[in-house]
Amino acid sequence: MAIVVHGIRWKSSYLEISYSASEEDRLWLYRVKSRRFIPFEIEQCDGRYLARLNVVLGGGREVMHSGEWIICERIDESLLADTATLLEAKPYLRARMERDVRRHLPKALRKDDLLIEERLERFGAKYVAKHPYDAHNVHYDPAVLSHLDNCDRVFRYGKNHYAYTGVFVPKTGTDGTVYLVLDMLFYQHNPTPRRRQNSKRQRQKDIFVKAYSMMTKLVPRKRDRILFFKQNGEGPTENMEALHRRMIERGMDSRFDIRCRYRNVFSGKQRILPWMMDLLAIARAHYIFIDDYTPVFNFIKPGRECVLTQIWHAGVGFKSVGYARFGLKGSPDPYNSAHRQYTYALVGNGHLRRIYSEVFGIEEDALLATGMPRLDHFLDENVEKRYRDEMIERYPWAGRGRVIVFAPTFRGTGQRTAYYPYDEIDMERLYRMCEETDSYFVFEMHHFIRKRPDIPEEYGDRIFDLSDESLTKLFFISDVLVTDYSSCFYDYLLLRKPVVFFVPDKTAYSLIRGVQRSVDELAPGVVCDTFDEFIDVLAHRRYESVTPHPSSIDRAAERGMLASDRAIDAIIYGRDVPGVRRSADDDRTDA
Repeated sequence: MAIVVHGIRWKSSYLEISYSASEEDRLWLYRVKSRRFIPFEIEQCDGRYLARLNVVLGGGREVMHSGEWIICERIDESLLADTATLLEAKPYLRARMERDVRRHLPKALRKDDLLIEERLERFGAKYVAKHPYDAHNVHYDPAVLSHLDNCDRVFRYGKNHYAYTGVFVPKTGTDGTVYLVLDMLFYQHNPTPRRRQNSKRQRQKDIFVKAYSMMTKLVPRKRDRILFFKQNGEGPTENMEALHRRMIERGMDSRFDIRCRYRNVFSGKQRILPWMMDLLAIARAHYIFIDDYTPVFNFIKPGRECVLTQIWHAGVGFKSVGYARFGLKGSPDPYNSAHRQYTYALVGNGHLRRIYSEVFGIEEDALLATGMPRLDHFLDENVEKRYRDEMIERYPWAGRGRVIVFAPTFRGTGQRTAYYPYDEIDMERLYRMCEETDSYFVFEMHHFIRKRPDIPEEYGDRIFDLSDESLTKLFFISDVLVTDYSSCFYDYLLLRKPVVFFVPDKTAYSLIRGVQRSVDELAPGVVCDTFDEFIDVLAHRRYESVTPHPSSIDRAAERGMLASDRAIDAIIYGRDVPGVRRSADDDRTDA
Protein backbone atom coordinates (compact mmCIF):
# COMPACT_ATOMS: atom_id res chain seq x y z
CA MET A 1 0.00 0.00 0.00
CA ALA A 2 1.26 3.47 -0.85
CA ILE A 3 1.66 6.29 1.63
CA VAL A 4 -0.67 9.19 0.82
CA VAL A 5 0.15 12.56 2.36
CA HIS A 6 -2.94 14.61 3.18
CA GLY A 7 -1.43 17.61 4.95
CA ILE A 8 1.82 19.38 5.83
CA ARG A 9 2.10 22.05 8.51
CA TRP A 10 4.45 23.61 11.02
CA LYS A 11 3.56 23.85 14.68
CA SER A 12 6.23 25.92 16.41
CA SER A 13 9.49 24.09 15.61
CA TYR A 14 7.66 20.84 14.82
CA LEU A 15 7.08 19.66 11.27
CA GLU A 16 3.84 17.65 11.10
CA ILE A 17 2.81 15.47 8.17
CA SER A 18 -0.61 13.81 8.11
CA TYR A 19 -0.82 10.66 6.01
CA SER A 20 -2.63 7.37 5.49
CA ALA A 21 -0.83 4.05 5.00
CA SER A 22 -0.69 0.47 6.16
CA GLU A 23 0.64 -0.14 9.66
CA GLU A 24 4.11 -1.21 8.51
CA ASP A 25 4.66 1.80 6.21
CA ARG A 26 6.52 4.70 7.83
CA LEU A 27 7.77 8.09 6.71
CA TRP A 28 11.43 9.08 6.93
CA LEU A 29 13.66 11.95 5.90
CA TYR A 30 16.82 11.07 3.98
CA ARG A 31 19.79 13.24 2.99
CA VAL A 32 21.75 11.81 0.06
CA LYS A 33 24.90 13.83 0.71
CA SER A 34 25.38 12.50 4.24
CA ARG A 35 23.60 9.14 3.60
CA ARG A 36 21.58 9.71 6.74
CA PHE A 37 17.99 8.94 7.74
CA ILE A 38 16.01 10.91 10.31
CA PRO A 39 12.93 9.17 11.76
CA PHE A 40 9.63 10.84 12.56
CA GLU A 41 7.65 10.35 15.75
CA ILE A 42 4.51 8.53 14.57
CA GLU A 43 1.11 9.01 16.19
CA GLN A 44 -2.19 7.51 15.11
CA CYS A 45 -5.36 9.56 15.23
CA ASP A 46 -8.73 9.51 13.45
CA GLY A 47 -7.72 6.60 11.22
CA ARG A 48 -4.63 8.40 9.93
CA TYR A 49 -1.03 8.77 11.00
CA LEU A 50 0.74 11.93 12.10
CA ALA A 51 4.49 12.11 11.55
CA ARG A 52 6.14 14.71 13.81
CA LEU A 53 9.71 16.01 13.86
CA ASN A 54 11.23 18.77 15.96
CA VAL A 55 13.79 20.36 13.62
CA VAL A 56 15.58 21.91 16.61
CA LEU A 57 16.56 18.35 17.61
CA GLY A 58 16.90 16.98 14.08
CA GLY A 59 20.67 16.78 14.45
CA GLY A 60 20.73 15.41 17.98
CA ARG A 61 21.30 18.48 20.15
CA GLU A 62 21.55 20.57 17.00
CA VAL A 63 19.08 21.65 14.37
CA MET A 64 18.69 19.52 11.25
CA HIS A 65 21.75 19.89 9.09
CA SER A 66 21.58 22.19 6.09
CA GLY A 67 20.71 20.44 2.83
CA GLU A 68 17.99 18.58 0.97
CA TRP A 69 16.02 15.96 2.91
CA ILE A 70 13.84 13.63 0.86
CA ILE A 71 10.45 12.60 2.26
CA CYS A 72 10.48 8.86 1.69
CA GLU A 73 10.19 5.27 2.88
CA ARG A 74 13.21 3.29 4.03
CA ILE A 75 13.87 0.17 1.96
CA ASP A 76 14.00 -2.98 4.08
CA GLU A 77 17.48 -4.51 4.22
CA SER A 78 16.10 -7.95 3.29
CA LEU A 79 15.21 -6.61 -0.17
CA LEU A 80 18.73 -5.37 -0.84
CA ALA A 81 20.34 -8.82 -0.97
CA ASP A 82 20.23 -9.02 -4.77
CA THR A 83 18.81 -7.16 -7.76
CA ALA A 84 16.16 -9.76 -8.64
CA THR A 85 14.66 -9.68 -5.14
CA LEU A 86 14.60 -5.90 -5.07
CA LEU A 87 13.01 -5.55 -8.51
CA GLU A 88 10.37 -8.16 -7.71
CA ALA A 89 9.24 -6.06 -4.76
CA LYS A 90 9.84 -2.64 -6.34
CA PRO A 91 9.98 -2.94 -10.16
CA TYR A 92 9.88 0.84 -10.62
CA LEU A 93 13.43 1.05 -9.18
CA ARG A 94 14.76 -0.33 -12.46
CA ALA A 95 14.95 3.14 -14.01
CA ARG A 96 16.94 4.40 -11.02
CA MET A 97 19.29 1.43 -11.25
CA GLU A 98 19.86 2.00 -14.97
CA ARG A 99 20.69 5.64 -14.30
CA ASP A 100 23.22 4.67 -11.62
CA VAL A 101 24.79 1.99 -13.82
CA ARG A 102 25.25 4.46 -16.68
CA ARG A 103 26.79 7.03 -14.36
CA HIS A 104 29.47 4.55 -13.32
CA LEU A 105 30.43 3.74 -16.92
CA PRO A 106 32.70 5.73 -19.26
CA LYS A 107 30.69 7.91 -21.65
CA ALA A 108 31.64 5.73 -24.61
CA LEU A 109 29.92 2.70 -23.03
CA ARG A 110 26.73 4.33 -21.73
CA LYS A 111 24.71 3.34 -24.79
CA ASP A 112 25.74 -0.33 -24.72
CA ASP A 113 22.41 -1.91 -23.73
CA LEU A 114 23.86 -5.41 -23.24
CA LEU A 115 26.54 -4.09 -20.91
CA ILE A 116 23.97 -2.00 -19.04
CA GLU A 117 21.78 -5.07 -18.48
CA GLU A 118 24.72 -7.14 -17.29
CA ARG A 119 25.90 -4.45 -14.86
CA LEU A 120 22.36 -3.87 -13.64
CA GLU A 121 21.97 -7.53 -12.65
CA ARG A 122 25.32 -7.51 -10.84
CA PHE A 123 25.35 -4.09 -9.22
CA GLY A 124 21.78 -2.71 -9.32
CA ALA A 125 20.89 -3.61 -5.73
CA LYS A 126 24.31 -2.45 -4.48
CA TYR A 127 23.81 1.00 -5.96
CA VAL A 128 20.37 1.29 -4.34
CA ALA A 129 21.81 0.02 -1.03
CA LYS A 130 24.13 3.04 -0.94
CA HIS A 131 21.03 5.21 -0.72
CA PRO A 132 18.24 2.88 0.47
CA TYR A 133 15.35 5.34 0.24
CA ASP A 134 12.17 5.03 -1.82
CA ALA A 135 10.16 8.15 -2.66
CA HIS A 136 8.08 6.47 -5.39
CA ASN A 137 5.38 5.15 -3.06
CA VAL A 138 4.86 8.44 -1.24
CA HIS A 139 1.97 10.20 -2.96
CA TYR A 140 0.43 13.59 -2.26
CA ASP A 141 -3.10 14.92 -2.31
CA PRO A 142 -3.46 17.55 -5.08
CA ALA A 143 -4.43 20.07 -2.39
CA VAL A 144 -1.05 19.56 -0.70
CA LEU A 145 0.91 20.12 -3.91
CA SER A 146 -1.12 23.15 -4.95
CA HIS A 147 -0.44 24.89 -1.62
CA LEU A 148 3.24 24.08 -1.13
CA ASP A 149 4.13 27.77 -0.89
CA ASN A 150 2.12 27.92 2.32
CA CYS A 151 4.26 25.16 3.86
CA ASP A 152 7.56 27.06 3.90
CA ARG A 153 8.97 28.17 7.26
CA VAL A 154 11.44 30.86 8.36
CA PHE A 155 13.08 30.74 11.80
CA ARG A 156 14.76 34.08 12.54
CA TYR A 157 17.49 34.49 15.14
CA GLY A 158 20.47 36.71 16.01
CA LYS A 159 18.42 39.93 16.13
CA ASN A 160 16.94 39.06 12.73
CA HIS A 161 20.37 39.09 11.07
CA TYR A 162 20.19 35.33 10.45
CA ALA A 163 17.54 32.84 9.42
CA TYR A 164 17.12 29.07 9.31
CA THR A 165 14.57 28.14 6.66
CA GLY A 166 12.61 25.10 5.56
CA VAL A 167 11.33 25.07 1.97
CA PHE A 168 9.46 22.21 0.30
CA VAL A 169 10.80 21.66 -3.21
CA PRO A 170 8.95 19.41 -5.70
CA LYS A 171 11.09 17.16 -7.90
CA THR A 172 10.57 14.27 -10.29
CA GLY A 173 12.17 10.84 -10.04
CA THR A 174 13.63 8.78 -12.86
CA ASP A 175 10.17 7.31 -13.41
CA GLY A 176 8.52 10.74 -13.63
CA THR A 177 6.72 10.62 -10.28
CA VAL A 178 6.66 13.73 -8.11
CA TYR A 179 8.38 13.64 -4.74
CA LEU A 180 9.10 16.33 -2.17
CA VAL A 181 12.36 17.50 -0.68
CA LEU A 182 12.60 19.56 2.50
CA ASP A 183 15.43 22.00 1.83
CA MET A 184 16.84 23.33 5.10
CA LEU A 185 19.13 26.33 4.65
CA PHE A 186 20.84 29.06 6.65
CA TYR A 187 20.75 32.68 5.47
CA GLN A 188 22.47 35.87 6.51
CA HIS A 189 20.99 39.35 6.16
CA ASN A 190 22.34 41.26 3.16
CA PRO A 191 22.18 45.03 3.83
CA THR A 192 22.95 45.73 0.14
CA PRO A 193 20.59 43.45 -1.83
CA ARG A 194 21.56 45.05 -5.13
CA ARG A 195 25.00 43.52 -4.67
CA ARG A 196 25.74 39.86 -4.00
CA GLN A 197 28.31 39.66 -1.24
CA ASN A 198 31.41 37.53 -1.92
CA SER A 199 29.92 36.49 -5.27
CA LYS A 200 31.81 35.54 -8.43
CA ARG A 201 28.84 36.81 -10.42
CA GLN A 202 29.09 40.18 -8.66
CA ARG A 203 32.81 40.43 -9.46
CA GLN A 204 32.04 39.67 -13.11
CA LYS A 205 29.35 42.34 -13.11
CA ASP A 206 31.74 44.90 -11.64
CA ILE A 207 34.22 44.24 -14.46
CA PHE A 208 31.51 44.54 -17.12
CA VAL A 209 30.11 47.74 -15.60
CA LYS A 210 33.53 49.40 -15.49
CA ALA A 211 34.39 48.33 -19.04
CA TYR A 212 31.03 49.49 -20.40
CA SER A 213 31.22 52.78 -18.51
CA MET A 214 34.65 53.45 -19.99
CA MET A 215 33.42 52.62 -23.50
CA THR A 216 30.43 54.96 -23.29
CA LYS A 217 32.75 57.79 -22.23
CA LEU A 218 35.46 57.17 -24.82
CA VAL A 219 33.32 56.08 -27.78
CA PRO A 220 30.44 58.32 -28.90
CA ARG A 221 27.07 56.66 -29.36
CA LYS A 222 25.88 56.72 -32.96
CA ARG A 223 22.36 58.15 -32.92
CA ASP A 224 21.66 56.71 -36.36
CA ARG A 225 22.83 53.19 -35.49
CA ILE A 226 20.37 50.30 -35.22
CA LEU A 227 21.71 47.03 -33.81
CA PHE A 228 20.08 43.59 -34.03
CA PHE A 229 21.74 41.70 -31.20
CA LYS A 230 21.51 38.08 -30.09
CA GLN A 231 23.47 35.91 -27.64
CA ASN A 232 21.82 32.49 -27.94
CA GLY A 233 22.39 31.61 -31.57
CA GLU A 234 24.51 32.30 -34.64
CA GLY A 235 21.70 33.71 -36.79
CA PRO A 236 18.65 35.96 -36.56
CA THR A 237 15.28 34.84 -35.25
CA GLU A 238 12.25 35.05 -37.54
CA ASN A 239 11.12 38.21 -35.74
CA MET A 240 14.51 39.84 -36.20
CA GLU A 241 14.65 38.80 -39.84
CA ALA A 242 11.18 40.20 -40.54
CA LEU A 243 11.88 43.52 -38.82
CA HIS A 244 15.30 43.90 -40.47
CA ARG A 245 13.86 43.04 -43.89
CA ARG A 246 11.10 45.62 -43.50
CA MET A 247 13.62 48.32 -42.60
CA ILE A 248 15.50 47.59 -45.82
CA GLU A 249 12.25 47.57 -47.83
CA ARG A 250 11.46 51.03 -46.47
CA GLY A 251 14.90 52.29 -47.48
CA MET A 252 15.94 52.95 -43.89
CA ASP A 253 19.45 51.68 -44.59
CA SER A 254 20.13 54.93 -46.47
CA ARG A 255 19.43 56.97 -43.34
CA PHE A 256 20.41 54.55 -40.58
CA ASP A 257 23.49 52.42 -39.98
CA ILE A 258 21.84 49.00 -39.49
CA ARG A 259 24.09 46.32 -38.01
CA CYS A 260 23.72 42.75 -36.74
CA ARG A 261 25.66 40.82 -34.12
CA TYR A 262 24.68 37.20 -33.45
CA ARG A 263 26.57 34.64 -31.38
CA ASN A 264 25.90 31.85 -28.86
CA VAL A 265 27.28 32.35 -25.35
CA PHE A 266 25.73 29.08 -24.13
CA SER A 267 28.04 26.76 -26.07
CA GLY A 268 31.78 26.26 -25.88
CA LYS A 269 34.35 27.96 -23.70
CA GLN A 270 33.74 31.68 -23.31
CA ARG A 271 36.51 34.19 -23.99
CA ILE A 272 36.65 37.76 -22.74
CA LEU A 273 37.26 39.44 -26.13
CA PRO A 274 33.86 38.55 -27.71
CA TRP A 275 32.13 39.83 -24.56
CA MET A 276 34.06 43.10 -24.81
CA MET A 277 33.03 43.36 -28.46
CA ASP A 278 29.41 42.87 -27.37
CA LEU A 279 29.78 45.77 -24.95
CA LEU A 280 31.31 47.97 -27.63
CA ALA A 281 28.50 47.19 -30.06
CA ILE A 282 25.93 48.08 -27.40
CA ALA A 283 27.78 51.26 -26.40
CA ARG A 284 27.74 52.57 -29.98
CA ALA A 285 24.11 51.78 -30.86
CA HIS A 286 21.13 54.05 -30.25
CA TYR A 287 18.43 51.48 -31.07
CA ILE A 288 18.94 47.84 -30.06
CA PHE A 289 16.55 45.00 -30.89
CA ILE A 290 16.89 41.66 -29.12
CA ASP A 291 14.76 38.51 -29.21
CA ASP A 292 14.80 36.16 -26.20
CA TYR A 293 17.02 36.13 -23.14
CA THR A 294 20.21 38.19 -23.60
CA PRO A 295 22.48 37.67 -20.56
CA VAL A 296 24.86 40.61 -21.08
CA PHE A 297 22.09 42.92 -19.87
CA ASN A 298 22.17 41.14 -16.51
CA PHE A 299 25.48 42.91 -15.96
CA ILE A 300 25.07 46.35 -17.50
CA LYS A 301 22.44 49.04 -17.90
CA PRO A 302 22.49 50.22 -21.51
CA GLY A 303 21.82 53.83 -20.50
CA ARG A 304 19.11 56.42 -21.12
CA GLU A 305 20.40 57.26 -24.59
CA CYS A 306 19.89 53.65 -25.69
CA VAL A 307 16.45 52.39 -26.73
CA LEU A 308 16.46 48.65 -25.98
CA THR A 309 13.50 46.70 -27.40
CA GLN A 310 12.72 43.06 -26.66
CA ILE A 311 10.91 41.64 -29.70
CA TRP A 312 10.29 38.32 -27.85
CA HIS A 313 9.87 35.25 -29.99
CA ALA A 314 6.82 33.84 -28.19
CA GLY A 315 3.23 34.97 -28.67
CA VAL A 316 1.70 33.49 -25.54
CA GLY A 317 1.85 30.00 -24.07
CA PHE A 318 1.30 28.44 -20.68
CA LYS A 319 4.74 27.92 -19.16
CA SER A 320 6.03 30.47 -16.69
CA VAL A 321 9.03 32.48 -17.82
CA GLY A 322 10.93 35.42 -16.39
CA TYR A 323 9.48 36.92 -13.24
CA ALA A 324 6.31 34.85 -13.62
CA ARG A 325 8.37 32.05 -12.04
CA PHE A 326 10.08 34.23 -9.45
CA GLY A 327 11.19 32.08 -6.53
CA LEU A 328 11.47 28.89 -8.60
CA LYS A 329 14.77 27.37 -9.69
CA GLY A 330 16.30 29.42 -12.49
CA SER A 331 14.18 32.53 -11.87
CA PRO A 332 15.73 35.98 -12.43
CA ASP A 333 17.51 38.14 -9.87
CA PRO A 334 15.19 40.76 -8.32
CA TYR A 335 17.59 43.55 -9.32
CA ASN A 336 20.23 42.36 -11.79
CA SER A 337 18.02 41.05 -14.57
CA ALA A 338 18.19 41.67 -18.30
CA HIS A 339 14.40 41.94 -18.41
CA ARG A 340 14.43 45.07 -16.24
CA GLN A 341 16.54 46.91 -18.83
CA TYR A 342 13.99 46.97 -21.67
CA THR A 343 12.79 50.34 -22.88
CA TYR A 344 10.05 48.53 -24.75
CA ALA A 345 8.90 44.99 -25.41
CA LEU A 346 6.63 43.92 -28.25
CA VAL A 347 3.49 41.84 -27.64
CA GLY A 348 1.00 40.30 -30.03
CA ASN A 349 -2.09 42.15 -28.81
CA GLY A 350 -3.28 44.46 -26.05
CA HIS A 351 -4.54 41.59 -23.87
CA LEU A 352 -0.96 40.39 -23.40
CA ARG A 353 0.35 43.53 -21.71
CA ARG A 354 -0.60 42.34 -18.24
CA ILE A 355 0.92 38.89 -18.83
CA TYR A 356 4.25 40.19 -20.11
CA SER A 357 4.41 42.93 -17.51
CA GLU A 358 4.60 40.08 -15.00
CA VAL A 359 7.09 38.13 -17.15
CA PHE A 360 9.54 40.99 -17.66
CA GLY A 361 8.98 42.85 -14.41
CA ILE A 362 8.29 46.12 -16.22
CA GLU A 363 5.27 48.45 -16.34
CA GLU A 364 2.47 47.81 -18.84
CA ASP A 365 3.14 51.15 -20.55
CA ALA A 366 6.42 49.70 -21.84
CA LEU A 367 4.59 46.88 -23.67
CA LEU A 368 3.80 47.79 -27.28
CA ALA A 369 0.95 45.83 -28.88
CA THR A 370 2.37 45.71 -32.40
CA GLY A 371 1.78 42.05 -33.17
CA MET A 372 4.59 39.63 -34.03
CA PRO A 373 6.76 40.84 -36.96
CA ARG A 374 7.33 37.26 -38.13
CA LEU A 375 3.58 36.99 -38.81
CA ASP A 376 3.47 39.98 -41.17
CA HIS A 377 2.91 37.81 -44.25
CA PHE A 378 1.83 34.62 -42.51
CA LEU A 379 -1.71 34.82 -43.90
CA ASP A 380 -0.76 35.85 -47.44
CA GLU A 381 -2.08 33.23 -49.88
CA ASN A 382 1.07 33.31 -51.98
CA VAL A 383 3.20 32.66 -48.88
CA GLU A 384 1.08 29.67 -47.89
CA LYS A 385 1.25 28.23 -51.42
CA ARG A 386 5.00 28.78 -51.71
CA TYR A 387 5.78 27.15 -48.36
CA ARG A 388 3.38 24.26 -48.92
CA ASP A 389 4.72 23.53 -52.40
CA GLU A 390 8.30 23.74 -51.12
CA MET A 391 7.65 21.30 -48.26
CA ILE A 392 5.69 18.79 -50.36
CA GLU A 393 8.44 18.79 -52.97
CA ARG A 394 10.93 18.03 -50.20
CA TYR A 395 8.65 15.53 -48.40
CA PRO A 396 6.21 14.00 -50.95
CA TRP A 397 4.46 11.95 -48.26
CA ALA A 398 3.09 15.23 -46.82
CA GLY A 399 0.63 15.42 -49.71
CA ARG A 400 -0.61 11.85 -49.36
CA GLY A 401 -2.22 11.77 -45.91
CA ARG A 402 -2.89 13.57 -42.65
CA VAL A 403 0.18 15.32 -41.23
CA ILE A 404 0.48 15.67 -37.44
CA VAL A 405 3.20 18.04 -36.22
CA PHE A 406 4.37 17.54 -32.64
CA ALA A 407 6.12 20.67 -31.30
CA PRO A 408 6.50 20.56 -27.50
CA THR A 409 8.56 22.90 -25.37
CA PHE A 410 11.59 21.77 -23.39
CA ARG A 411 11.81 20.59 -19.78
CA GLY A 412 14.62 21.86 -17.56
CA THR A 413 15.58 25.35 -16.45
CA GLY A 414 17.22 26.55 -19.66
CA GLN A 415 19.36 25.87 -22.70
CA ARG A 416 22.04 23.85 -20.91
CA THR A 417 19.62 21.53 -19.08
CA ALA A 418 16.86 21.23 -21.68
CA TYR A 419 15.35 17.80 -22.39
CA TYR A 420 12.08 16.09 -23.30
CA PRO A 421 10.65 12.97 -21.54
CA TYR A 422 10.42 10.69 -24.58
CA ASP A 423 9.38 7.81 -22.31
CA GLU A 424 5.88 9.30 -22.38
CA ILE A 425 5.55 8.29 -26.04
CA ASP A 426 4.93 4.70 -27.16
CA MET A 427 6.44 4.60 -30.65
CA GLU A 428 4.83 1.28 -31.55
CA ARG A 429 1.30 2.47 -30.75
CA LEU A 430 1.98 5.80 -32.41
CA TYR A 431 3.09 4.07 -35.60
CA ARG A 432 0.12 1.71 -35.56
CA MET A 433 -2.25 4.69 -35.26
CA CYS A 434 -0.52 6.38 -38.20
CA GLU A 435 -0.87 3.24 -40.34
CA GLU A 436 -4.54 2.78 -39.48
CA THR A 437 -5.46 6.43 -40.13
CA ASP A 438 -3.12 7.13 -43.07
CA SER A 439 -1.23 9.71 -41.02
CA TYR A 440 2.34 10.97 -40.77
CA PHE A 441 3.74 12.08 -37.42
CA VAL A 442 6.45 14.75 -37.37
CA PHE A 443 8.64 15.56 -34.37
CA GLU A 444 9.70 19.21 -34.30
CA MET A 445 11.65 19.49 -31.06
CA HIS A 446 12.61 22.76 -29.37
CA HIS A 447 16.05 23.93 -30.47
CA PHE A 448 17.31 23.77 -26.86
CA ILE A 449 16.77 19.99 -26.80
CA ARG A 450 19.95 18.26 -27.94
CA LYS A 451 18.69 14.68 -27.71
CA ARG A 452 16.44 13.86 -30.63
CA PRO A 453 13.69 11.20 -30.61
CA ASP A 454 14.90 7.64 -31.18
CA ILE A 455 12.73 6.49 -34.08
CA PRO A 456 13.12 2.77 -34.91
CA GLU A 457 14.05 2.18 -38.55
CA GLU A 458 10.92 0.13 -39.20
CA TYR A 459 8.75 3.15 -38.29
CA GLY A 460 10.66 5.55 -40.53
CA ASP A 461 8.02 5.63 -43.28
CA ARG A 462 5.41 7.20 -40.97
CA ILE A 463 7.29 8.91 -38.14
CA PHE A 464 9.89 11.60 -38.84
CA ASP A 465 12.22 13.92 -36.94
CA LEU A 466 12.19 17.27 -38.75
CA SER A 467 13.48 19.35 -35.85
CA ASP A 468 15.90 21.18 -38.15
CA GLU A 469 13.07 22.39 -40.38
CA SER A 470 11.29 25.71 -40.03
CA LEU A 471 8.26 25.21 -37.80
CA THR A 472 6.49 27.97 -39.69
CA LYS A 473 6.86 26.08 -42.96
CA LEU A 474 5.73 22.84 -41.32
CA PHE A 475 2.52 24.58 -40.24
CA PHE A 476 1.45 24.83 -43.88
CA ILE A 477 1.59 21.07 -44.47
CA SER A 478 0.22 20.21 -41.03
CA ASP A 479 -3.40 19.14 -40.56
CA VAL A 480 -3.21 19.18 -36.76
CA LEU A 481 -0.67 20.61 -34.33
CA VAL A 482 0.21 18.82 -31.10
CA THR A 483 1.97 20.83 -28.40
CA ASP A 484 1.96 21.23 -24.62
CA TYR A 485 2.93 24.39 -22.71
CA SER A 486 4.61 26.01 -25.72
CA SER A 487 3.46 29.20 -27.40
CA CYS A 488 3.73 27.74 -30.92
CA PHE A 489 -0.05 27.27 -31.10
CA TYR A 490 -0.31 31.08 -31.10
CA ASP A 491 0.84 31.27 -34.73
CA TYR A 492 -1.04 28.14 -35.75
CA LEU A 493 -4.43 29.43 -34.59
CA LEU A 494 -4.33 32.03 -37.37
CA LEU A 495 -4.65 29.14 -39.87
CA ARG A 496 -7.88 27.97 -38.17
CA LYS A 497 -6.62 24.40 -37.81
CA PRO A 498 -7.08 22.13 -34.76
CA VAL A 499 -4.61 21.99 -31.87
CA VAL A 500 -4.19 19.11 -29.41
CA PHE A 501 -2.40 19.58 -26.08
CA PHE A 502 -0.49 16.51 -24.82
CA VAL A 503 0.45 17.14 -21.17
CA PRO A 504 1.14 13.82 -19.38
CA ASP A 505 3.44 15.56 -16.90
CA LYS A 506 1.07 18.43 -16.16
CA THR A 507 1.29 18.17 -12.37
CA ALA A 508 5.07 17.82 -12.28
CA TYR A 509 5.63 20.55 -14.87
CA SER A 510 3.33 22.98 -13.09
CA LEU A 511 5.09 22.40 -9.77
CA ILE A 512 8.69 22.42 -10.97
CA ARG A 513 8.82 24.61 -14.07
CA GLY A 514 5.72 26.67 -13.32
CA VAL A 515 2.63 27.48 -15.38
CA GLN A 516 1.51 31.09 -15.73
CA ARG A 517 -1.87 30.27 -17.28
CA SER A 518 -3.96 27.15 -16.77
CA VAL A 519 -3.81 24.67 -19.66
CA ASP A 520 -7.15 23.14 -18.66
CA GLU A 521 -8.90 26.52 -18.57
CA LEU A 522 -7.37 28.34 -21.54
CA ALA A 523 -6.12 25.74 -24.04
CA PRO A 524 -7.84 26.34 -27.43
CA GLY A 525 -8.18 22.62 -28.10
CA VAL A 526 -8.56 19.20 -26.50
CA VAL A 527 -6.22 18.51 -23.55
CA CYS A 528 -4.83 14.97 -23.18
CA ASP A 529 -3.39 13.99 -19.80
CA THR A 530 -2.40 10.45 -20.82
CA PHE A 531 -0.97 8.75 -23.88
CA ASP A 532 -4.13 6.62 -24.13
CA GLU A 533 -6.27 9.77 -24.44
CA PHE A 534 -3.80 11.22 -26.89
CA ILE A 535 -3.88 8.21 -29.22
CA ASP A 536 -7.68 8.04 -29.01
CA VAL A 537 -8.05 11.72 -29.95
CA LEU A 538 -5.75 11.35 -32.95
CA ALA A 539 -7.18 8.00 -34.07
CA HIS A 540 -10.79 9.19 -34.02
CA ARG A 541 -10.11 12.87 -34.80
CA ARG A 542 -11.83 13.99 -31.61
CA TYR A 543 -10.68 17.57 -31.98
CA GLU A 544 -12.59 20.07 -29.91
CA SER A 545 -13.70 23.33 -31.47
CA VAL A 546 -12.77 25.80 -28.75
CA THR A 547 -13.06 29.56 -29.18
CA PRO A 548 -9.60 30.94 -28.34
CA HIS A 549 -9.22 33.60 -25.68
CA PRO A 550 -8.61 37.01 -27.33
CA SER A 551 -5.09 37.02 -25.89
CA SER A 552 -4.26 34.07 -28.15
CA ILE A 553 -4.99 35.90 -31.42
CA ASP A 554 -2.23 38.03 -32.92
CA ARG A 555 -2.95 41.39 -34.53
CA ALA A 556 -1.95 39.79 -37.82
CA ALA A 557 -5.57 38.62 -37.96
CA GLU A 558 -6.60 42.26 -38.48
CA ARG A 559 -4.98 42.09 -41.96
CA GLY A 560 -4.15 45.79 -41.77
CA MET A 561 -0.85 47.45 -40.95
CA LEU A 562 2.22 45.21 -40.66
CA ALA A 563 3.56 44.52 -37.17
CA SER A 564 7.03 45.54 -38.37
CA ASP A 565 5.68 48.91 -39.50
CA ARG A 566 3.94 49.45 -36.18
CA ALA A 567 7.20 48.71 -34.35
CA ILE A 568 9.33 50.90 -36.62
CA ASP A 569 6.93 53.84 -36.52
CA ALA A 570 6.41 53.69 -32.75
CA ILE A 571 10.02 53.05 -31.69
CA ILE A 572 12.25 54.62 -34.35
CA TYR A 573 10.04 57.52 -35.44
CA GLY A 574 8.09 58.05 -32.20
CA ARG A 575 4.70 58.09 -33.91
CA ASP A 576 1.39 57.41 -32.19
CA VAL A 577 0.29 54.21 -33.93
CA PRO A 578 -3.33 53.10 -33.24
CA GLY A 579 -3.61 50.31 -30.69
CA VAL A 580 0.11 50.05 -29.99
CA ARG A 581 0.45 52.01 -26.77
CA ARG A 582 -1.60 51.44 -23.63
CA SER A 583 -4.71 53.57 -23.15
CA ALA A 584 -7.54 53.97 -20.65
CA ASP A 585 -9.70 51.78 -22.90
CA ASP A 586 -7.20 48.93 -22.43
CA ASP A 587 -7.69 49.12 -18.66
CA ARG A 588 -11.44 48.69 -19.05
CA THR A 589 -10.98 45.82 -21.54
CA ASP A 590 -8.51 43.95 -19.33
CA ALA A 591 -10.78 44.28 -16.34
